[in-house]
Amino acid sequence: MIIVPTDDDNKRAQPLTTIIEVPADDPPPTYTTEPPPVPVAEPSVAPAPPKQPAVKPSNYVSISRSNGSVKGVWVLDPFLTIPASLLPPLSPEEVGGARKHFSLKANNGVIDADITLASYEPTQDSKQSQSDCRRATIFAKAHNGGVTTKLHTPSEPRIPFYLNILAFNGSVNVHLPRSFHGLVVVKAWNGNTKFSSESSVHLTTFSDVDKTRRCFIGDYSEMTDEWQGDEVFIEARNGSVKLQYDDEAQEKGDRKSGFFGRLFGF
Repeated sequence: MIIVPTDDDNKRAQPLTTIIEVPADDPPPTYTTEPPPVPVAEPSVAPAPPKQPAVKPSNYVSISRSNGSVKGVWVLDPFLTIPASLLPPLSPEEVGGARKHFSLKANNGVIDADITLASYEPTQDSKQSQSDCRRATIFAKAHNGGVTTKLHTPSEPRIPFYLNILAFNGSVNVHLPRSFHGLVVVKAWNGNTKFSSESSVHLTTFSDVDKTRRCFIGDYSEMTDEWQGDEVFIEARNGSVKLQYDDEAQEKGDRKSGFFGRLFGF
């Protein structure tokens, strides 16, 4: 027997469908989640470095260390009056002569001095003091340590200076101002003597005998037997000697390295 489905049976067999109408003006929902904004840190402003205090001029400076180094920056005015109560007794090198305007000594340590020679404007009232002080005297002596001296003369006129350096078991490095005009005598017992490329242009060597080299930087025709102009005398035992101008860049191969290089200035 064949049973023919009726219309009521077809309606019951159809699945039930729910239709949801979405308004045309509403956009479809989104499922993308945006990350929260990252806070931007305010740029940090580094505090300004403190201003270095100006170095006051001084005269008759005398520093001696029995076991240590001597380092510092000075402005030397050889015409500055210093009370006698502030001056130390004369050293053995000064007995029988005049007090040195600048004297540094170090035992088992290095000497590193940055010296600016103050300008001097002669006047009628200062002629007497100028005759009493013909040139500034600067002395440095080190045992078991190198010596580095940097001399500056930023302005003119100035009086001449006499620089005397003694180094035992250490090298010597001298930085001369461009205004230097005078005699250079170097005694290097167990080391070599070197002038920078720029200072060599103005250098005349007169002799190199028995480890002593006598030179002149500038026009030597002005030199007399009683020379009172600029002068440098260096004696180095067991160490090299290097001379250059104070504004010259460090030449290749002059960099110090190692423990003994820092100690002896090699």
